[in-house]
Amino acid sequence: MNTFAQEILYYISLDQTHWLLTLAIVLVIAPFERLIPRLKHKEPRSRGWVILGVAVSAYLLVWIFKSTAYVQAITLFLNFQLFSISKTAFPTAAIYAFSLLLIDLMMFSFHILSHRFSFLWRLHSIHHADEHVDAKTGVLHHPLESIASVLFVLFFCVILGVPVIALVLYAAVATLHNLFTHANIKLPSWFDHIIRWLIVTPDMHRTHHSVVYREGNSNFGQIFSFWDRIFGTYVKHPSSGEEHIVLGLSANEKPSAFTMKSLLLHPFRKKRG
Repeated sequence: MNTFAQEILYYISLDQTHWLLTLAIVLVIAPFERLIPRLKHKEPRSRGWVILGVAVSAYLLVWIFKSTAYVQAITLFLNFQLFSISKTAFPTAAIYAFSLLLIDLMMFSFHILSHRFSFLWRLHSIHHADEHVDAKTGVLHHPLESIASVLFVLFFCVILGVPVIALVLYAAVATLHNLFTHANIKLPSWFDHIIRWLIVTPDMHRTHHSVVYREGNSNFGQIFSFWDRIFGTYVKHPSSGEEHIVLGLSANEKPSAFTMKSLLLHPFRKKRG
């Protein structure tokens, strides 16, 4: 078995802990969402269970994939390897810093592709179907989208020889940051203004969930915010203002209902209108 495959199988055991970490962080953020909410809304009682059901479905499918086809995928991708970043002569710190930026750029790219290509958008749209965006929304992804994103990032990490530890480290940081960016919390405006020069903030990402087309197709960054500034996809504030933003999908793109069954089947149903 290739060294890369052996390493990633060893570190993948760490990946199993991120679901427990996710649950823990959601529970930690929840009180702050009640104390300092950016948007005040009353969510349906069933919403949390629906999101949990979809998230567990995604986790199970990814777990099955990693248990059965992960090594085969890595072996296949190794046939296309261009070079190995991890074997360059640069200092270790520089290799890891570059690798983390590269992975984040991959995630930024995949996010844009998910809004540009029809079937990927159909999968990704269930994430945007949530009209009460908060930390729980961070885990609302269609199982097939989760598989697609894993394959996309894994492919480029393998062909570019990204250090496996960098990939695992990025996954841990991105998990934490993903819950933060979706949190329904109001940060001091001066603080938000400063940190969004480097990282995506809740207000910045909430604009991405706007029902307004231009705003919903902006602010694609996962962790670092400067990709949006570099590629011209940055929108500073929603046109309606932070307090009055309308979240979700347009009427003809909404799932028939916000239920687990409807969300999972939504990508395969004909678009209304």
